[in-house]
Amino acid sequence: MNDVQSSNSMISSNNNYFKSSKSINELVLRLGQKNFEEIHIICQHRDAKRKIPRSNPFLIQADIKKQVNRHDNITNIKFSRQDKLIFSTADPVCAAQILNLEKIQETPVSTGVTFENITERFLIFDIPTNLRLSELADEIMNKNDMEVVELRRFVKLNSTQEFSLVLVTILGTFLPDAIKIWFTNQKIRQFVDRVRQCLHCYEFTHATRVCDKNLCPLCGVNHEGQCQGPEKCILCNGPHSATSKICPRHTVEQKILEFKCRNYLTIGEARRLYTQSSKTHYSDAAKINTTAPNIEEIVNQRVESIVQNITIKMEQQTTLLIEIFQKTIENLVQYLVTVFHQTDLKKSPNRKRQMINLVPPTNNPMQWDAGGSNASD
Repeated sequence: MNDVQSSNSMISSNNNYFKSSKSINELVLRLGQKNFEEIHIICQHRDAKRKIPRSNPFLIQADIKKQVNRHDNITNIKFSRQDKLIFSTADPVCAAQILNLEKIQETPVSTGVTFENITERFLIFDIPTNLRLSELADEIMNKNDMEVVELRRFVKLNSTQEFSLVLVTILGTFLPDAIKIWFTNQKIRQFVDRVRQCLHCYEFTHATRVCDKNLCPLCGVNHEGQCQGPEKCILCNGPHSATSKICPRHTVEQKILEFKCRNYLTIGEARRLYTQSSKTHYSDAAKINTTAPNIEEIVNQRVESIVQNITIKMEQQTTLLIEIFQKTIENLVQYLVTVFHQTDLKKSPNRKRQMINLVPPTNNPMQWDAGGSNASD
C-alpha cells in the first residue's frame, strides 16, 4: 500500500487482491473504536505538477478554523519538503472534516490519509487459492473484532499451488496473537517489508523507474559488456557486489524497515529517525573510544593510591597492636611478681601459728647419724 491513499481511489476485488468498499472518511471515523496514536492527513495541490503556496501561517490557521469545526483537536500543521500540508490529529471526526477540504486559501487541494500510522499488517498461512478474498475478508470481520482494509495473496503467476500466504491489512494498530477463522485459531505473523533496491544505481531510497543511472553492480562503474574488474560495492566499498545481502547497507535498510513496521511509521519517517539514532550512538561510541586511554591511566593511578593507603593503614594497625600486646605482657608480669612477693613475705600470724602446731612436741633433741637416720639416747 502506498504511503498516501487518495480519497477518490477505485475499489477493486479479484482472486489475488481485495480492497474494502468503504470510503476513507468512513474508515477514519471507525478509528474511534480502534487503537491508534495519531492520524496524518496529507493535503496537496489538485494539480500534481503544482505546489501549495507557502503563505502566512496565521492566514492558513484562520482559513482552517472557518472550514473545520473541531479545529481545536488539530495537534500540528506543517509543510513537507514537497510543499504538501500535513495535518496531525487524534480525533477521527476532526480528521474526517479535514479530508473534506476542497480549497485552502482559494487553492484547490486533494486530500489523503497516511495509512501506515493507523493500520496493522500481518500474514496468515495456508489459505486455499480457490477461495475468494472477499469471502476471507467477511470471515475475518465476522469472527473477530477487526475491520479489513486490504487483502493481498502471495502467489506466482500461472502457479498451480493449492495454498498460499495472504497479507491482511486491518484498521487500528493492535496485533493479536491469532485470529479465528472457520472455527480454528489461525496463528499470524507481523509483516515486515522486504528490502527494495534500485536496479540502476542500487540505492534504497528510490524506485528503479525514476533513476537515470546505469551502473554495474559488481564494480560500480558505468561500462558496456561483461565486467572485468574486481568486485567493489558502490554502497560501502566492500569486496562484494552492490546487491549482496552481506552488505552493511543492506542490513541497515532491513533494520529501518523493521523499525518502520513496528512503530507504524512511513519509510521516510523511519529512515530519518533511525539515522538520527545511529548518529547519536556513533558519537557516544566515539567519545568513549577517544577517552579510553585516559580512563585506563586514571584507574591505574587510583588502584595504586588505594593499595598504598591500605598498606599504610595496615602498618599503623600492626604497630598499635604490638604496643598493646607489649603493655599487656608487662602488666601481667608485674602483677605476677607482686602476687608471688606478697605470698612469700607477708604471711599472716595465724597461718604461721598453724604451721608451728603441725610440728609434734618432744623433749629429746633430734640427732642425725652418719647414715641420715634419727637416733635417741
